[in-house]
Amino acid sequence: MFSSPEAGACRVLPVHAAGHPRPVPPFDAEPAAGDVIVTTHRVTYSDRLKVFIGPHEDVDSFLRPLRRMDGHQRYALDLTVLPEPVPATEVTTSVSSARGDLALGCVGSADAMTLQLRRTVDHVTRRFTLGLPGGRLGLPTVYLPHGDEDTYVYPEEVFTADNAVEIFRDFFHAGAVPAGLQHREILD
Repeated sequence: MFSSPEAGACRVLPVHAAGHPRPVPPFDAEPAAGDVIVTTHRVTYSDRLKVFIGPHEDVDSFLRPLRRMDGHQRYALDLTVLPEPVPATEVTTSVSSARGDLALGCVGSADAMTLQLRRTVDHVTRRFTLGLPGGRLGLPTVYLPHGDEDTYVYPEEVFTADNAVEIFRDFFHAGAVPAGLQHREILD
């Protein structure tokens, strides 16, 4: 569901900040002139365009495409936390294509999308479909097309773009999803 082929396009946006540990610090401190420009996250749109952002970015501007997702040409967004803050001048092909140990992604359309959390602990990667509280009986029945693929999820695991923006914002700032979401592990 979240493939990571080599990007067809890649751009790094400047962020002025001193090196900050994860999670991303609050935005109350203004960067000083001459600070190193760092990136802390990679945003990948529909497995193609990759943008690198840092702690003083307005993450909402990078989440606006969620509202334009159509499930076909614009079908995915993946927000990956970089292992360490990287100076913008040191973003290489390997940094650009690295999978990342912590990521939140979504696929589908603005009206119906599913969210997945991916995290790696002790070299073991686990993926979870996120959802609201509720029963998960039987097989998932909600069909969500995305690109050339499709996914079935439970009704409690369907979000709108407006719901997803809030969850992505929390993930960007805190490195975690809101506590009230259920995690259903995806077993391959």
